[in-house]
Amino acid sequence: MLHRMSAPLSHRLALYGLFFASGAAGLIFELLWFRLAGLSFGNTIWASTAVLAAFMGGLALGNALAGWGRLSLARPLRWYATAEVLIGITGVALLWMLPQSEALISRFNEITGLPNLPGSHLGVAFVLMLIPTTAMGITLPLIIRALVVDGQYGAVLGRLYGINTLGAVAGVLAVEYLLIGWLGIIRSGLFAGGLNLTAAVIALW
Repeated sequence: MLHRMSAPLSHRLALYGLFFASGAAGLIFELLWFRLAGLSFGNTIWASTAVLAAFMGGLALGNALAGWGRLSLARPLRWYATAEVLIGITGVALLWMLPQSEALISRFNEITGLPNLPGSHLGVAFVLMLIPTTAMGITLPLIIRALVVDGQYGAVLGRLYGINTLGAVAGVLAVEYLLIGWLGIIRSGLFAGGLNLTAAVIALW
């Protein structure tokens, strides 16, 4: 059972705002990864499948880890801030690593004498994308723990999920119609990472 005093209104509004920003950052990263996967591995169904599978699989894994572990039992907002920092750093790092993954694997196989297996670069990209997406999946259970009061779990979950989804929609529209045209892919990723770091700072506050 969850027994918490209700957070002050200003704190609740701040947490709703940071979760909106987190949702926007998550979808910005996903669309940027889609574009880079298409450019790096060929604009095929396999590249898109790898990104989507990593995104959805990471969200599921993050939720499972939050439920199985004890991350949400003590200082949930500190853990939440840690997850946001991890998302921002690894999400931006992937923008450089995805285009280089095939070359790096080929070089590794050349040094070790291993064969170049078909699709190995997609497998490595999938594993790398699981890091930020798993952190994304952890965030919802943690922020629920910080906001929920006894008997209001459903209301808090619905409100947070709705706010996060609105942020995701805003992120999709922003990256497709504004950010890439103005900033390009790398700087758009840096913008998304900035949203994650801002969310982390607000959570610690």
